[in-house]
Order: sequence, then structure tokens, then C-alpha cells
Amino acid sequence: MNKPAYYCSGVLLRPLRSGSADVFWQPQPVETALGSVPFTYLRRDVAISSLPSSAGFIFMDTLTAAGQGKPFDVRCAYPLDVTLTEGVADHGCALSANLAQNVDPSSCAPLGVTDAPTWLAYYAAQGKQCSLSALDARQFKSSLEAHNAVAEMGGANINAMLVTAWDVVHPETVPVQALFYDIGHGGQLSQPQRYQKQYFDATGQWLPILRLFFAEDGQASFGYDVKDQLDYGYQVAGRLNARYTDTAPQCPGGDASLYCNGVVIRVTGYGTAFHSWNPSPGAIARNGVAFSYLRVDGDVTAIAYAGGVGLIMRELAAPVQTPLTARCIYPSDGATDARADRCGIRDSDLSRPCADLGITTLDAWRANYAITTWSQQCSFDVDQAAFQLSLEARATFPKPHIRQESWNELIITPWRQDIPTQIPIEAIFYTGAKLPGAQYIQQDYLATTGRFLPIVHVDMNAPPGQIFTYAPNDQATSLFGDLPAPSGATFYERLN
Repeated sequence: MNKPAYYCSGVLLRPLRSGSADVFWQPQPVETALGSVPFTYLRRDVAISSLPSSAGFIFMDTLTAAGQGKPFDVRCAYPLDVTLTEGVADHGCALSANLAQNVDPSSCAPLGVTDAPTWLAYYAAQGKQCSLSALDARQFKSSLEAHNAVAEMGGANINAMLVTAWDVVHPETVPVQALFYDIGHGGQLSQPQRYQKQYFDATGQWLPILRLFFAEDGQASFGYDVKDQLDYGYQVAGRLNARYTDTAPQCPGGDASLYCNGVVIRVTGYGTAFHSWNPSPGAIARNGVAFSYLRVDGDVTAIAYAGGVGLIMRELAAPVQTPLTARCIYPSDGATDARADRCGIRDSDLSRPCADLGITTLDAWRANYAITTWSQQCSFDVDQAAFQLSLEARATFPKPHIRQESWNELIITPWRQDIPTQIPIEAIFYTGAKLPGAQYIQQDYLATTGRFLPIVHVDMNAPPGQIFTYAPNDQATSLFGDLPAPSGATFYERLN
């Protein structure tokens, strides 16, 4: 075939400046005027160890693009990066001779420059580049050799290949294969997620986001993580709804159901003075972080304290670097902010743990609760039998629930501060119109970890299977610009 190497090898990508609100497939005005768009060519033997921008998009190879009916042409190849200006001859390739042929727009050959040595000599003498052919396999190879030679002298950053501009009105015809971000620059994931959303809105198709990593030796590698994808949230919502409707009374091996089903959820609030994933001072002082446990047969009708925003954890048996340890559970709100130990006594002796009181049956619990009510009730252990009994106890509450009986209270041992990627956070949630607070947590998490954590909406009045919903439009990472930081903290976080 004797075609240039980019037809079948290497990666043709376009880095894009961060902070741009532009549609990613829209060329800059000068590029539109010239009809050429600069790309960078990466390959193992090309000395490029970083990019001028940390995110962008990747083209298919030439043969794949043609096979999918999305052909494109490369006009010429520059060994070094170029800054295009309007008026540069031949679509930016600066042809200075042989204009009549109008076949190969590259400018080096008419100047007697056809290989790396002659290109380097011309560059040294003139202080400027000529472009080598992107149609001739030998000249294209010479462009890579010239780039490497300049790189060895410390003078090269990236190369440039000018690709014929495309039809921006029909992005589905543009041979984009993927989006990318450089994981060496934290927080860049939001940029390709914005591009992913742009492309989906325009075409109804999801482009994959790839991770680009430059090793210390300058070699680049690409990877894929499903959790980076903006549509990953649909999977998360599906898992939450499935666990919510799973009423198995115990897990394989006999553990309590919270280790394999149901949904563990915590209202955290949000604020500039704390990270929502850290245990609050009150939780640390009382040796317990307050959650609720949601399951279709658990009759929880509201999120604690009118909901708001917070975190949803994976099932407690999920593999994670720092597992969470459940301590006890109260069938309703346990008034634990008034207990020195969240699983311990409040005022009355009848508020001791249920096991200490010999309460192991539903009738015994009902008799105790009739005297203590929600504020002085006893707490159940988290072994299988006691945990299941706590769920059955909820069915005895009269309808409609009083406020404190609308949810239960699961107490988990406080974990270390500032380990958001080590604990099993599955999603951020919001109720009602509290989306801005959830978006703040999402941005805080991304800025801290470089990772995407999906936002889901929780509606306890929805039918089973629809309690947890995901919408790409809810995600702050897919929006342009930063959200304003909130002031202070929510009521629930200050207490708990």
C-alpha cells in the first residue's frame, strides 16, 4: 500500500484548551478560515512526553474512518507545533512553489527539503518550518525523525498535522473515536465529560472517555475506566434500585442484609468549612456516624430531617480499602445526638441496647417502645436476626408516620478523615430542589480526588424501581464554569 504510517499506526489527537465553553468539534475561527485543523501525532517512537492541554479528542485511524464512511485527509505534517494565522498559503501548509500541481500542499519539497537532515538544515538556517508531505510515506517518516532530532536538543514540544476541516453541522460524520484527559493533571475529567455531553446531545451517542498517562520515560499509554463516563450514573441508579427491592433477609453466609442489599444513605449537608465525606465532630465525639437504611420492605417514607443532600454508600460487604463497620440500628430516629455513645443509653435505663434488655422478639420490642417512644428507644445489634427485627419493627408504626418514625437510624463507626477514595461512596444524592448542594459536593470530590461521583435524585414517593434516578443534566461536571461556593453548613451537618 505504501501509505504514510498514520493510516494504520499511532494516535491522532487534538488537545483543547481547558476552560473553553466551545463545542469541541467546532474549529477555531482561523482554522475554519484556512480549512485546516492541527492535530498531534503520538506514537511510541515519537518524542512527546506532554501536551499543551490536558484534554481533547482522538480521531480514528484513516482506514477505519474510511471504512465507517467518515473519511478525512491530512494536508501536511510539521515536525514542530505551529500557530496558524489567516492568510497562510495552501490551507496553512505554506506552499511556496509548485502551485500549479495543487496535489500535495506541503511546502518542503519545492524548497529541496525532502528528509530529516535537509529539514533540520533549513530550520536552522531560516528559523522557521516548512511542512513535509502527509501523502508521501518517506516524507512523513522524515517529519517524525526531524521532530525527534529537535527534541534531543531540547527544542521540541509536540508536532502538528493539518487535517482538512469537517462539517460541523453534522458531528456524527466527524471521525471522532474517543475523548481523552491526561490523568497527570488533576481535575481535568470534567472537561471531557462536558464534551461527552455535547456529543450526546447532538447525536444521541456516547463517546468513550480515555485516560492518557505519560510515564517518566515520556511514553504515553491509554486506559479506560467505566467510572469516568458520564453515563456511568445510569448503572449506579440501576444498582441502587435493585438493592432497594431486594428483600433477602440475610446475605450468603448468614450476615445481616445490609452487607449485600438495601441502600445505606446519609444526609451530610455541604459547606466550605468541611468535606461532606468526613465524619463530623459530633459523630466522632459520639463514636458513630448516623445513616439510614432503605429497603422496599423497611417502610422508610422520608429521608432524615427532610432530606437535602448527602452520600450513598455501597453495600457494606463491597470490597474497599477502608470498609465501614456498622454498630447498631434504631427502627426510627434514635435521638442519638443526645446520647454520649450513639449506640448507648440516653436518659432512661430502658434506652440501653436491646440485647442488654433481653429484647429479642417483636412483641418485647413493642412493649419497650410503647414506654420509651422514639427518643428513648433501645438499639438493635447488626447481627442477622437483630437487624431483620429492626426492619420488622418499622411495620408496627402507625400511618401516617410521625416525623421521627419516617426513617430509621443506622450507626456506623467513624472512619479516618480525608480518605474519600478509600471508603465505599457510591453516589451523591439530593431530594426535592436541592440539586445545587449535590453539585457542590460533586465538584468538591472531583477537585479533591480527580474522580467522578454521580449525582442521583431520591424520591421516596416514587414506585419501587424508580426511587433512584440519574440524569446527565444534573451533573455539575458536564456543565461549563464553576458553581458558586455555599456559605456555612446545613442544620443536619452541624448537629451530626
